[in-house]
Amino acid sequence: MVNWRAGLSRPMIRVLKCLGVSVFLLAALVIGNFLWVFLREMAEMTDGGRLRLMPKDHPYVVNSQLERHERISARCGRTYQPHFLSTYQKAELYNRLFVDHRHKFVYCSVPKAACTEWKQVILKTSGVAQYEDKDIKSIFPHYDHQFRRISDLSTINALRVLKDYYTFTFVRDPLVRLVSAWRDKFQHHSKENRSDYVNFHHKYGRQIIRRFRPEEKITPQDLERGFPVSFNEYIDYITSFSNPEEMNEHWIPASVLCRPCHVEYNMLGHFEEQKREGEYLLEYLKIQDFVPKQFFRETSTKSRDEALRLLKTLPFAQRKILAQLYRDDAVL
Repeated sequence: MVNWRAGLSRPMIRVLKCLGVSVFLLAALVIGNFLWVFLREMAEMTDGGRLRLMPKDHPYVVNSQLERHERISARCGRTYQPHFLSTYQKAELYNRLFVDHRHKFVYCSVPKAACTEWKQVILKTSGVAQYEDKDIKSIFPHYDHQFRRISDLSTINALRVLKDYYTFTFVRDPLVRLVSAWRDKFQHHSKENRSDYVNFHHKYGRQIIRRFRPEEKITPQDLERGFPVSFNEYIDYITSFSNPEEMNEHWIPASVLCRPCHVEYNMLGHFEEQKREGEYLLEYLKIQDFVPKQFFRETSTKSRDEALRLLKTLPFAQRKILAQLYRDDAVL
């Protein structure tokens, strides 16, 4: 047998022994980490991953959540990591994630999908002093400085909160949401003179009129006000986008806003089921005493029927573009 020590000095032998021990420890660490990740994944697969549900008396919610999470997993795979996003994408996402540290939950806000109600809930439950004794329905929740967000936290704390807190969002049929945004922003004359709507009309309405209304039909008054905008002009504007990430938050796809392929939400609620699923969630989070009964309303089919009627008037080519723009939202 060859004596490998022959010709080696004692210091060199000690160095080789230390190197061998280091390699062994490194290999053990890598294998141990792999086993830990594997066991964690197996545990998540057996308990529904991030699903935390109350099976008793809520069979519909439990079954619908299991189905929605299965669709998301099939679409995204099982890797939910915010660090795969660009710096800009992560900043945009973290700014949308509102936190209630008292009750340990995180909500991703999707405009035109019950976001007003959930923002009111968060301001009421999270310990903002000026709202603790205020009727929840009188709270105006659209001043952004009032909220605590994931973006306020360090990177390490942000990841810890996303892992440990209950995370949820509510989404809506994407094309019905699209029509709802048009009605709210470009059709409701009762809101025409509100400062936030005036700013919106000036920023977006003027641009849409200038780009998509025939020049001979543009009046100085229309261009000054940026209001109203017709449905066809609005859809011409929406379908002009090649990159959905450049859209305004009111019509950008919810899958871009809340990134369900990068944040594994405990619950994916549907606007169409906001009463049943909203009340379930209040109970699960133990915050139902902050909210009056019947706070979440049954959703009427009227707005959906009207939206479908409008969408059917569009040329097939435009409907195809819309389907492509909002294809990921259809999975939610």
